[in-house]
Order: sequence, then structure tokens, then C-alpha cells
Amino acid sequence: MSKTQVNFKQAAATIAAIGMTNTILLQGAPGVGKSSLLDELSRRMPDYLPCYIDVANLDLGDLAMPVVDKDTMTTSYAPNARFGVAKGQNRPVLLMLDELGKAGRSVMNMLLPVILEHRLGDVKLPAGSIVFATTNLASDGVGDNIPPHAYNRMTVMDFRNPTADEWLEWAATSSVAPEVAAFAKQFPQIFERYDSEGTDKNAYIFNPGKGRVREFCSPRSLAKASNIIKARSALGAALIPALSGTVGEAAARDLEAMVHLADQVPSFEAVVASPKTVKLPETASGYFLMAFMLAGRGDAKTFPAVMEYLDRWSETSFEGRALFVQSVCANQAQLSKALSSKGFTAMAKEMGKLLS
Repeated sequence: MSKTQVNFKQAAATIAAIGMTNTILLQGAPGVGKSSLLDELSRRMPDYLPCYIDVANLDLGDLAMPVVDKDTMTTSYAPNARFGVAKGQNRPVLLMLDELGKAGRSVMNMLLPVILEHRLGDVKLPAGSIVFATTNLASDGVGDNIPPHAYNRMTVMDFRNPTADEWLEWAATSSVAPEVAAFAKQFPQIFERYDSEGTDKNAYIFNPGKGRVREFCSPRSLAKASNIIKARSALGAALIPALSGTVGEAAARDLEAMVHLADQVPSFEAVVASPKTVKLPETASGYFLMAFMLAGRGDAKTFPAVMEYLDRWSETSFEGRALFVQSVCANQAQLSKALSSKGFTAMAKEMGKLLS
């Protein structure tokens, strides 16, 4: 992992810290969470007005339109409201220029003052506004092209792919199917980037040099795969084609195996009903799967039974127990429920995962 790259949290912190003076341009592979930064920053900075601009879909008329002053017989440009500069709107703007590299040349020229001076035409963004942008890597081959003089107006940062643990922390709060979470835990190579050393034979990931540019694993496509897994009872034989068309055939086959495993491990209801006698998983994958399932579904009423069941894992899967605690602690809503269980607090303290 290169020291010149930033992850999601580092990118958000950088934008919040210097975005009022420097426009940050984040370059990264497809589907790795760049566009999610606006939501994260909006949560951190509620006093700002979030404005999302899909630059790839802009034409000149989408930025501003001429207004005629009949008294002076002159025209001025009225900026599009999507930039947060409506008359009387004085909140600082949190402006995201998504897919900046796909801007047409005339649109790019109009956006350059926004990037450098926080000005659209003659209209300044409200004081304290923040502008940041995203684009794909030039080597992705998806049409991104930013001229040198535009680059020089920005602070350019390499936005790396999340690690498996970073993505799983997000998954714990996003209702991701436990089968997909367990797959991510077992196959962390799905988060590798094609320009990293030793990824030539990685059949899961986006790789323009190998022609894998349509169906591949990314944080975005894994979230889509989760929706498919949840609907598997309705899909029947269409499950594998749907997964293949989302994350690629190699990942689809591994996810199919995880689905079959899910049908073999105890259900959440069985664990709650008989925590002392219900069967234990038989494989490491089974423990991973159950850790995510139990962490996501437990509540104040059922956590005591869940912890009773997990106590039986102490001699068979310490890693499974740790994964359960990590998943609960990553989800503030679940953590507040789990803290009512003495068994959970004891296990969390034992593993050093619960802060005093």
C-alpha cells in the first residue's frame, strides 16, 4: 500500500481541513466509493449546503443562462441553482464536481474559476465554501482527460481502494448480506487495484490491461450483489446469471458456495431458541458467515442468547468471535443494543475492542 495514497477517511478529513483554500481532486478506480464522500462530508459538516454536480452530464447551458437587463440593454449570466448560489442563499456550499475528467472542454473552461476562485461566472460561492472533485485514473481507459493547466489549479490525490477490513466496517452499518460480508472476509484480494504489484492473475477485479472492464468486484458491485443474494429465493436459477452480470463469474461461483453454506449453518432463530445445543459451524467460512449474521441481527432481547452461543466458539474459532465483536462495534446502533448484555461487554473487553 503506497504512502502517497489516501483512503476514504483520509480523503474526507483532507477536504474538510483545506477544502476552503484548495480544491482536492481524488483519482481512483471505478466503484471504490469516491462519490460517497459527499454524504460523509455532509454528515460531518451539517452547516454546509451539499451540492452534487455530475460533470459528465453537463453542457454549457447547464452552468448558467443569460439574463437581459432591459434598462441597460446588457446581459449577465445567472448560475444554475444546483451550484448553491441562489439569491439569498448564504450558507457555505459543499460542492462536489463528480467525474470531472469527463467534462467537455468548454464545460471544463467554465469550471476552472469554480475550482480556483470559487466563482461561477461573476457569482462567487458563499464565503467558506468547499469545492472538491473526483475522476478516474487515466489508465482506467474510461475517457477521463484533464488538461495540465486544470490539474495545476488543484491538489491531486490518489484515492486507493478500501481494504477488506475497511469495507467490512462500512458493510456492518449498511445491511450488507452476511454471505457477501463473509465472501469479502475470505477473499480480501477482491479489493486489490489492478496497478498494484502481483495482481495480473486476480480474476475478480477491474483490469483494463486484461480486458476485465465490465463485470468485476468493486465496493459498489458488492453492494449490488448483496441485493441479489437477499432476493435469491425469488430468483431461483437466475441467481448465478444475476451475480455473474454484477461481480463476474469467478466471484459469482464463490458467492454461490457461500449461499449453500448459509443454508447449512443454524438460522438466527435456531441460535436464539437453543444457544446451548444448536450445532456449531464446521468450517472457517461458516464461522465468518455466522459472525456477520449474528452481529447484524442481534438486539437487546436476543443478545444474551447470542453470547451464550458464542461462548461455545471459544475453543473452535477465536477469529470468529473477534469478527463478531468488530462487526458490532463498527455499527453504533447495534453496539448500543449489545452493551445491555454482560456477555458482550466481557467478550469485547477481553479482545480490547470496547473503549472505556
